[in-house]
Amino acid sequence: MQTSAGWVGTPTHSANSDLSRHIDAAGASEGTHVASGATFACVAPHHVHQSEGVYVIVWGRPAWRTAEGLAEDPSPAKKALEEFRGKGSAFLEAMFGNFSIAVLKPADRYALLAIDRMGIERLAWTANSERLIFSRDAEFVAKAPGVQAPIRRQALLSYIYFHMIPAPETAFENVFKLMPAMALEWRNGQIREFRYWLPQFVPDGSGSFPELKDELHASLTRALISAKADEHTGAFLSGGLDSSTVAGFLAKTTPKFAKTFSIGFGFPDYDETHFARIANQRFNCQPTEYEVTADDICDLIPFVARGYDEPFGNASAVPVFCCARLAKQHGIDHLLAGDGGDEIFGGNKRYAEQIVFERYQRVPRLLRSLLLEPMLGHLPDAVAVSVLRKGRNYIRQAKTPLPDRFENWNFLHRLGFTTMLHDDFITSVDLEGQLNHMRNVYQSAPDASLVDKMLYYDWHFTLADNDLRKVNRMCELAGVRVSYPMLHQDVIDLSIRVPADMKMRGTHLRSFFKDAMVDFLPTEIIHKTKHGFGLPFGLWLQRSPRLAELINDNLANLLNRRIVRPDFLNKLRTLHNQEDAHYYGVLIWNFAMLEQWFQEHGVSI
Repeated sequence: MQTSAGWVGTPTHSANSDLSRHIDAAGASEGTHVASGATFACVAPHHVHQSEGVYVIVWGRPAWRTAEGLAEDPSPAKKALEEFRGKGSAFLEAMFGNFSIAVLKPADRYALLAIDRMGIERLAWTANSERLIFSRDAEFVAKAPGVQAPIRRQALLSYIYFHMIPAPETAFENVFKLMPAMALEWRNGQIREFRYWLPQFVPDGSGSFPELKDELHASLTRALISAKADEHTGAFLSGGLDSSTVAGFLAKTTPKFAKTFSIGFGFPDYDETHFARIANQRFNCQPTEYEVTADDICDLIPFVARGYDEPFGNASAVPVFCCARLAKQHGIDHLLAGDGGDEIFGGNKRYAEQIVFERYQRVPRLLRSLLLEPMLGHLPDAVAVSVLRKGRNYIRQAKTPLPDRFENWNFLHRLGFTTMLHDDFITSVDLEGQLNHMRNVYQSAPDASLVDKMLYYDWHFTLADNDLRKVNRMCELAGVRVSYPMLHQDVIDLSIRVPADMKMRGTHLRSFFKDAMVDFLPTEIIHKTKHGFGLPFGLWLQRSPRLAELINDNLANLLNRRIVRPDFLNKLRTLHNQEDAHYYGVLIWNFAMLEQWFQEHGVSI
């Protein structure tokens, strides 16, 4: 897999040559740029500009404010260099869109790395006193000459905990990736990391709904226009709120080119093609559908695992790839995705759940400690039935502070670390590490309402580390470029100006957005239950001998790595066959994909 990469610094001559060859092999088809104390190679889409010993490399599609609004520059690397010369690293504050950027001054032993505000693009790095190595691929950095980083066992615990590895961590020792809106300066071996943007949410009770509604529609129109849709552009369409909105605005702005691509699964509880057809009919789109099967899963598990530079366990990556491949087969090289709407307008179920739990904190402390908690907390299980048991469980969860409470459902907490994980693995990791990272992200949020703080938190964990990574990589593998209209800066800015009590009225998800779309989206879609790209893996596993054989082989091989307890994996397969196939199927998938990643990347621990 080709990648974009580079180094800056003063390693030994031998290391210099080895790094240049390593980087040249990554991007030789696009050419390698060499300067004294720096080498980099880029794979399109990219932009490079050099002037007076300063090199700028830009990936993605950055934009700047003009009198007419946000606009892209035909030479973004040149534009960025001009801004850098005038403002230094502060120029990032006026850079928008999706981008990753590297500014190199080899003679001064200086480098600046940054990625966009929502983490659509990516950049990994490692550094010491002599050099900085960077790439869009963490594995490439880890395998660079002079690095050869081993697998980080703590990162494997992150994978088991989150089903992905959140930034700034990577799967490799001393290799890191930038978090959204973060930048890194390397100067003479010294590192400074800083955040160049933080949203400023408005307080509750502010804003006018009619004005904000008009701004929402205007910003979405600008987002679709900036996507520059043509006859080779299409849209993912699940039939949900966001994908239907994107498809609708695509049809509104470019009616001639409104092509949509949808995935079905053959199971009613997972299949949303009925709603996709409603949207297609409403907006007169040109639809194409595909039904994913268990054989598709068998064929694609090795391919998907090979495609990620780190273990990645989001099962919906498979249908995303199938959808992108379907579009490519129909002449599409650019897809519009609806990701981000839930995280900027308050659409995830857990937001409502946490509001309910937070209400408990408003009960007077004496009433809680002297009456409610003693009464419900000491009832024996035989007595604590129905309402009483629910009350006791509610109090137990409500007393857990955020963000820890987000993970009360987590397998590791519900089943127990010592129940799931091998003793050898437990002794090599910090069992509090993941919670500490969650707390750091949550505490870094601006002073805002509960809802907005949860949104900010999910910009990291749900969007940048999960959904965007999933869609970006699967589209890359399918040979399709992807854009996110819901994450256009004008839409983000509008969402920040919508107060939390308007985004969600009480525990009603996405109140503002749904009300603003009443005259645009079909009623069935506004009021439908959220599904997304869920995968009926657990059901297929019960019915497909071929899939069962592949998964069982992976789980058996994983045992040799002494990460998971053998008795737990055996019990897990039994529970899956006898109890909730979907619930236990999620965990089976994640363990199986971890082993598949080890195999595809030739990794041992």
